[in-house]
Amino acid sequence: MILKLRPHYVQKIWGGEKIAKIFNFKSNDKIGEAWVVSGIKDNQAKIINQKEEMTLDLFYKQNKKLFNNYKTEDFPLLIKFLDAKDDLSIQVHPNNKQAQELENYPYGKSEAWYILGLEKNHEIIIGLKSENLNELKKVNKDNWKKIINIKKIKVGSVFDIKPGTVHAIRKGTFVYEIQQPSDITYRIYDFDRLEKNGKKRQLDLEKSIKVINNDFKENLSFKSEINFLNLKILQLVNNKIFNLQKWSIYGNTKIRLNADERNFLIVTAIEGKGKINDFVIEHYQTLILTYDEIKEITLEGNFKLLVANPIS
Repeated sequence: MILKLRPHYVQKIWGGEKIAKIFNFKSNDKIGEAWVVSGIKDNQAKIINQKEEMTLDLFYKQNKKLFNNYKTEDFPLLIKFLDAKDDLSIQVHPNNKQAQELENYPYGKSEAWYILGLEKNHEIIIGLKSENLNELKKVNKDNWKKIINIKKIKVGSVFDIKPGTVHAIRKGTFVYEIQQPSDITYRIYDFDRLEKNGKKRQLDLEKSIKVINNDFKENLSFKSEINFLNLKILQLVNNKIFNLQKWSIYGNTKIRLNADERNFLIVTAIEGKGKINDFVIEHYQTLILTYDEIKEITLEGNFKLLVANPIS
């Protein structure tokens, strides 16, 4: 079965207009995020090509066999597009244990980024220069660059952002993000931005310091490449939570997968359009291919996909 979804859209102080244009709707709000695959309560994507429209979480719980009876009670992944018209806050996320202890929530936030577009800075914020975490309590507009790392990026750059890694997306960046089903974020610095009420946005310095692990290492696994007839597979990220690959299709081809290892696939077209098992996928559209669909996949066209699955 192939599932087509309607995203959940999230207004953000740093958001822009790109997401509304991509998904063809009008909004007076700054839309920062499209949650294209989400089973999180009150922020759910909806399955729209079944007899009855249904939230992803409910469909998942009622049809576990279609997901190879995957081990988690909740849908295990959250996938977003992020449109950063302005800088995001400098932030950090907890791991599972820390999320349970600090927020009484089962999942921390391990995430990864694929850079889809760049307009301005061509850089991200990632990691710390200083080992003295108490310096973060003194971060301001004059000194933050002395404490926090800035890294140059390009379209196609990939980052595996493990819990505890200080990071931020900068203005003019359009991102595909895959992560655990959690939205726990601790802000370290927010460039002195004001909410609508005129007050500075809340910071979470004490919790941030508790969860920071300044051990970021650049992901080099994307250099792993496999070539089939009319298909190139580039390994982007493979961690304890999820697997992410880039598939480039150059015509018609078939691929056989170990369905028990993959469980199900989440595919996002990032260039062009084509067919997957006779189902048309458009540019920036995301589909879920269930367990029964992925043992043999037929691909037709010239297009590129980001292909994700949870780790067994």
